[in-house]
Amino acid sequence: MDLWMSTSPAPTQSPSPSQSFHYPGCLNLSIVQHNCLGSSNVFQTLFSFFTSVESSPHIVALQDIPRWRNCPPVFRNYKCLFPSATDSYKPQVATYVHERLLSVTSILPLFFERGDLMAVNFHSPEGVFDTSQNLFRLYNAYSIPSGHTRSVAPVDLFPQHDFPTLVLGDLNIHDSASDPTRLLSNYDQFISSPYFDRASAQLFSLLNTPGVYTRFPFTSNHRPAVLDLCLANTTLLPFFSSRNPSFPPTGSDHTPLTIILSTPLLRAPPHGLNWIPGLGSHLLFARRSYACNSPCSHHSALTRPMVR
Repeated sequence: MDLWMSTSPAPTQSPSPSQSFHYPGCLNLSIVQHNCLGSSNVFQTLFSFFTSVESSPHIVALQDIPRWRNCPPVFRNYKCLFPSATDSYKPQVATYVHERLLSVTSILPLFFERGDLMAVNFHSPEGVFDTSQNLFRLYNAYSIPSGHTRSVAPVDLFPQHDFPTLVLGDLNIHDSASDPTRLLSNYDQFISSPYFDRASAQLFSLLNTPGVYTRFPFTSNHRPAVLDLCLANTTLLPFFSSRNPSFPPTGSDHTPLTIILSTPLLRAPPHGLNWIPGLGSHLLFARRSYACNSPCSHHSALTRPMVR
């Protein structure tokens, strides 16, 4: 499988120690996911928000990317990874890795002979998030509707790994786990059930705050939806800190979302944590079976039993 990588020249000044995000065996990662609608203007607007070292995310995972000669645009200080175009497909996703992260980890991009799914391995001999884990994998997917199916199958999205794994992207599915107030059609449930059933079987947890929309259509005859999903397996979940829309509109009908991963040793415990001993730290999908109450904090939603 071919790989094309591009990066602009390194910055002339290195970040100061006060701007460091890494301690030995303790990575603190900020990850942005966004659907660009195939627009270079959306891409430029998004990256224009990253105006300083402090605000630049370490990883940017894009879907429906703009292309020029079958390649996505590049941006200074980031290495761009994406599936190479073939006669059968064009790249639909791209993952950008900041030079700061490249300086403390080694990366291995993974491609699957398709343009709508890729993954990146991040490895550190000192440990990722803590010294017990040396490997972190991120899947970036753009699951395109095609009749009664989606282009990326559930089995491809949710593998069984014993190392920290994050799956994110625009999956183009509607489900009560992510959008509890939506009136789902039989078609919606037919499409989404295999994905959430597979995720549940592999012990993946939904990191979205239920009901927080990620897509706001340009036309009034469509309602907002939660299409941009993010899920973590059991091994990664203890290192999840937050996931929020944190940037202004970019011109896309999707909202840029920021995921923060860090070692619990480097952050204060969340307020309002509703911890129940013996239930574990992961949330098995209790789709269509939980009350639509706003949690005190997002961590509350992840650790609270979801029962009617």
